[in-house]
Amino acid sequence: MEAAGFLVYDPESRTYRLGLWLARLGEVAMASVELRTAARPYLQSLAAETGESALLLVVRGSSAVVIDVQESQSPLRLTLPVGTPWPLHAGASNRVLLAFLPAHEREEILRQPLDRITQRTITDPDRLRRELDWVRHRGFAYSVGELTPGVAAVAVPILADGRLLGGLAVAGPAARLTRGRVPGVVRRLQEAAAAIARNLYGSPIKPS
Repeated sequence: MEAAGFLVYDPESRTYRLGLWLARLGEVAMASVELRTAARPYLQSLAAETGESALLLVVRGSSAVVIDVQESQSPLRLTLPVGTPWPLHAGASNRVLLAFLPAHEREEILRQPLDRITQRTITDPDRLRRELDWVRHRGFAYSVGELTPGVAAVAVPILADGRLLGGLAVAGPAARLTRGRVPGVVRRLQEAAAAIARNLYGSPIKPS
């Protein structure tokens, strides 16, 4: 436990205390709970207003993880299990997180092998860098069929005090979530992301 960083031994008191790694893990878990609580009503509103499933995601290590979902009421809808890790480079909901990570963390991911999930998945690092630049410039990501054929997604980051808290996404069948709907969905996502950050920290920063 000590070698793994879970515990630290104090030779004077001859006792153990929590290591920094375990303490940090607790902080991450608590932050996820707070984010999920703050985001839940907005996920419900997004799903009701767009007719598609609304997702809340965070970065965990080198993956994106869905920590909450409000599913669409449509018979044909996207269903994603909470807690499953997804590659950060594939799909709008994951790529928006990668785009707004600190540059050194982003580059570390780009130096790793980028798995091809579908024929539409971007696996060329240079092309992906250009796409990430575009996402940061526009403040949102849109994809079709990069994780699941026939499924489209629109996503924005949740930012506060210059820090990435997570991502909000709306996803559903590409035949319904068309490119023409993107501006309206982005506007609603950004409003929700700003409100979530404001509720948590009081100082949201929207992407420029």
